[in-house]
Amino acid sequence: MPYAIFDRDSFIARTGLGPDMKVLIIGPDSKAAIQIAKNVETTVAIAVSNPQQSRGLRAVSPHNLNPLIAEFTHLPFKNEAIDIIFSYHSLNSVPKTQVPKMLCQAHSMLKQDRRFSSMVWSLKPTNKAQESHLMMLEILKQLDLLHLHRFDEVSRWLEAAGFKEITMELVTQQLSVPENWVHSHLNRINEIVEEYGQINGSLPVDIDNSLEVLKKHVKEYGEELLPSIHFTAVRYVGLDGIDMIQ
Repeated sequence: MPYAIFDRDSFIARTGLGPDMKVLIIGPDSKAAIQIAKNVETTVAIAVSNPQQSRGLRAVSPHNLNPLIAEFTHLPFKNEAIDIIFSYHSLNSVPKTQVPKMLCQAHSMLKQDRRFSSMVWSLKPTNKAQESHLMMLEILKQLDLLHLHRFDEVSRWLEAAGFKEITMELVTQQLSVPENWVHSHLNRINEIVEEYGQINGSLPVDIDNSLEVLKKHVKEYGEELLPSIHFTAVRYVGLDGIDMIQ
């Protein structure tokens, strides 16, 4: 989403990134990955879940971005091998039952005093246009293609994984989606639902009604990205606890 480039740049800047850091990115967001790779002199590993995502990244990636195909809960790295881990909304692709395992592994892969940085969607829209975005996410959730995690759940999982100095920052950029992208999103949601029905032979109850409600809502109010919550967490350093920044 080119209209959200600023959001990715801010995400990277808030986290902090040194030129000699060994970086792991979890999730296939090519825009964030390319921006990160441009800021370091080392090879950046990016974990994706299928060959199609890997091929897409290789087609547009700088030379120091290395896609690897792996489950996010079974990443092929040794303990204390990584300086920083980025996850730009990729937690939303992991079921609740698997997130704790993923975060425990992330914790073990990080070197001492190094950070995990993750963005997740806030589930509290602040206007009608943001409700459009939440409706789209809820439809993907109905299809089991997306998982929506509350901020308190993520906080608890990070603590349980052993992270310290956990910080949560509410990011409200008020990013309006351009009209051509709004139409693209609606068309893609319909395609995804159709593909799901073809593969599974049936659709979740009320999915057609959800699509109709979404279409009417978007027509009246447009679409704006939900606020995000930016989590940072450190391995084995500092005092326990969670700080909230607004």
